[in-house]
Amino acid sequence: MTHSTRKLIDSLEWMYLAVWLIVWIFSGNTVYASDWPQLQHNAAHTGYTTDQPNPPYRYLWHRDLKEPMATASQVIVAEGRLFVGTNYGNLFALDRNTGKTRWTYKTSGPILGSAAYHNGIVYVNSMDHSCHAVSAATGDELWQFHTVEGLWAAPVLADGKVFIGGRDGFVYALDDRTGKQLWKSPIGGLVMSTPAYADGRLYVAAGDMHLYCYDGLTGEQVWTSSKMPGAAIREYWLVAADGAIILTTQLVFACHTTQQLIQNAVLNPYNQAHKNDPVLRDHETFSSLVRWFETHPHHKTLLVLDAKTGREKFFTPVITVNGGSCIGPPPAVSPDGWAYTIYANIWLRASGWAFFGRVNLQTGHMEPLITDRYAPKLQYPNEWHWQPRINSTFGRTSTWDGGFSVIDQSWGVSLGGDIAFPVRDPGWPGDPPFNNYYIISARQDRYLLEDRRSQRKNMGKLNLGTIGGGAMHNTCSPVAVSDDQLFHKTSRSIIFAYEGSGQHDGNASSKEHHGTPDRRKAR
Repeated sequence: MTHSTRKLIDSLEWMYLAVWLIVWIFSGNTVYASDWPQLQHNAAHTGYTTDQPNPPYRYLWHRDLKEPMATASQVIVAEGRLFVGTNYGNLFALDRNTGKTRWTYKTSGPILGSAAYHNGIVYVNSMDHSCHAVSAATGDELWQFHTVEGLWAAPVLADGKVFIGGRDGFVYALDDRTGKQLWKSPIGGLVMSTPAYADGRLYVAAGDMHLYCYDGLTGEQVWTSSKMPGAAIREYWLVAADGAIILTTQLVFACHTTQQLIQNAVLNPYNQAHKNDPVLRDHETFSSLVRWFETHPHHKTLLVLDAKTGREKFFTPVITVNGGSCIGPPPAVSPDGWAYTIYANIWLRASGWAFFGRVNLQTGHMEPLITDRYAPKLQYPNEWHWQPRINSTFGRTSTWDGGFSVIDQSWGVSLGGDIAFPVRDPGWPGDPPFNNYYIISARQDRYLLEDRRSQRKNMGKLNLGTIGGGAMHNTCSPVAVSDDQLFHKTSRSIIFAYEGSGQHDGNASSKEHHGTPDRRKAR
């Protein structure tokens, strides 16, 4: 082939692509730079994307599906649409800019996990015992794969495969185009937490409280962990990042019992010793908390394992925030190996104090990101007061003056470039979710919509009735981040959409913390 012929072919290929894009746009579709295609963005469930919607943010729309949705499932975003399943067995495709229904696909059982998208196909597991593959464009069924029991956990997509953790004692790998079974391997119990995949390996938690590692190509079992502490590993997902596997487990004892033990053994002595200090610093309790958990390992709820061996890598002094005695989701992880999470400290009561921080997955070092905020509790005996430090400008514009509580609401975290997006579902009817943001490099935090008071006032105008808040203070679904938009599914039946003021511009501070994000147009 001559050089001139090759140039002609290249020109025709680019012309064809340009025509295709024009047809796509003017046919009512929108081209997006990136999607949120599966649970916590990717097969490893890191909850990180280079897309960085910048403040200020505005409310875009909300949609009440009028069907209950599994509390910990998450919307996914692809092809200009949101995909979300309901407890009534319906998979909805919604327009991302309006929330209007594009199509609905019906399964024969509740959908308890997130959907997943790849190459024009949406995959969803149902309690009707099947994994369903559906056309993202039309909602038409492409294939089904049947198992013996209903499927709780979300499908995981990687390397041309659909990985499924079953409730029938098996793990499956399917061809993502045909649904043909590629391998099937036994596991020690039902799977109720979504597996994670990284570097050719699939990590799965089973009902026997062990983690199992499989070769993603062959299904051969690589290792089995020791028994994890806790009563169950369910509802959420594993995270595979930076050579570590992260998971949360449900408490053996009631949350009040466990946190009372920690309060009496560690935090009350600290509070008493520092009752006259201007502020309390939660990191000063970390070493005492590590020692306490070393002698009470059955109370651990956040575990970090070595991805190569399945052994515990280190223990970090995180007291996991929980809702209705249900432990919250695992952290979100940035590419530089920091795991971002909400944790409890200082005052463990129903409306006590929670904090935001990050854990280094190589060293186990815990770094608080919300510091010098609270005066000693003993100076303010009323449990319902969050007191700022004396003479502080900290107040109604900040995220943390009343948005955090410890026992009765759990939190989820997503990362968009240099910005973390923590969210919780309040349990009060009609109250909007508490969507917040934290600029990591600048150490600045705010409510997504101005401040706490304005957020309640402005969202109250939407007349949400009993649908805005969460459900019994229980589990939480993190925000999905795509281009300059944010999408949050509450634990009842409503989805909120917000929009930032534009995409990240690749500034130096974000490069330092997270690598160089993509420089591109949002739409």
